Amino acid sequence: MAKEKYYSSWAKVKTNDGKDHYVTVVGKFVQKRGKELVHEETQVETKPNCFSDAILTYEVKKLKRTLTLGLSICHPCDTFDENVGIEIAKKRIERGENIGTLETNDVTMLTEDAIMGEIIVKLSYVTDHINDYISEN
Repeated sequence: MAKEKYYSSWAKVKTNDGKDHYVTVVGKFVQKRGKELVHEETQVETKPNCFSDAILTYEVKKLKRTLTLGLSICHPCDTFDENVGIEIAKKRIERGENIGTLETNDVTMLTEDAIMGEIIVKLSYVTDHINDYISEN
């Protein structure tokens, strides 16, 4: 069974034309445990001092932790609602319109503080480059 949790943060930013926009970044964290098939080349002793090449196949339990980021930007004509921004970013993640994915099999990585760090870094980048993320229409 997979563990799934969402994290988010938002910020207000002015574009070059002086309009306010609210940027929301959402992170979807998924942790799964599963089995992975491993193939290992080895030598097998078929009779005393007689060896043959062989492939050993076995399953190992693996942990997979994934963080996928989604983005929403509130239009200046709309009233900002944090929950709406979160829902839009979540839908973009689910549709595959994400802004990046990180993956690890190490339990010490993608911890809650690391997840929030990734979100804040991405939020900072988008707000610093807001004019690259919005259209003039």
